[in-house]
Amino acid sequence: RSKQWYQRRVRGDEWIPETRILKFNDTNLKKQSELKEHHKKAQNRGKNKKGRSADTTESEEAFAAKVSIHIELPDQLKLALLDDWDLITQQKHLLKLPATNSVASVIAEFRVYSTHVDAPDSDRDQVLEGVLGYFSRLLGMQLLYKFERLQYADTLEDNKGISVCELYGVEHLLRLFVRIGEHLAFTELDNNAISVLQKYIQQLLMFIERHREKYLQTNNYVIATPDYLRRAGV
Repeated sequence: RSKQWYQRRVRGDEWIPETRILKFNDTNLKKQSELKEHHKKAQNRGKNKKGRSADTTESEEAFAAKVSIHIELPDQLKLALLDDWDLITQQKHLLKLPATNSVASVIAEFRVYSTHVDAPDSDRDQVLEGVLGYFSRLLGMQLLYKFERLQYADTLEDNKGISVCELYGVEHLLRLFVRIGEHLAFTELDNNAISVLQKYIQQLLMFIERHREKYLQTNNYVIATPDYLRRAGV
C-alpha cells in the first residue's frame, strides 16, 4: 500500500470499547463482527431506498458518533509510524525482538510515572490492562506487516509461554492505536467512561512522545538477513 494511504491512517483513529474495557475473548470478537456487519447491512438497505427518512439518517449518524472514540496521535508519533512503515515495507528491515523496551515495560513505566504525578487510580489501571489485552489479542491478526509474519512465527516458537507484550515494543503499540477502531464494537458508553478512556490513552501517548528518543530509536531496526528474505519469499 502507498505511503499516502498510510499517512491517512496515522492522522488519528478511533477506539471502540465496551463499557469501560471490553474483555478480549472469542465471544466478544464475534459479537463485534456481528455488530459491524449488522450496521453495514442497515446502511446498504438505506442507500437503496429513495427518499429515506430523516430518522434513518439520524440513526446512522448517532450510531457512528457512539461507536467512535477519537484518539489523536501526537505529531512526532505519526512521523515515527511513517518511518516504521517505510523501514519495514520498503527497506525490508525488521524490529529487533525481543524489544529492548517492551509494551509491558513501557506501560509499567507509565503507570509508575502516573502514580507519582497523581494519586493511584483504579480507572487508569483498568484502561492500561485493557490496552495490554487489546495488544495481545490483535497483534498477530492486525498489527503486523506481511513481511513481519515469518518473524512473528519464529518469535513465538522461540519464546513459548511469554506474552507478546513482553516481546514487542512501542512501534507495534502505536499501530494498535491506528487500527483499533476497525475491530471493536461496544455497548452503551456514558460520557464519564468515554472521558476516562480518552484521558488515559492520550496521557500514555504523550508519555511515549516525551520519551521517544528512548523508545523509538532507529537502532531498534535491523536489515533482514538473506536467509530471512529467502524464507519470506522476497
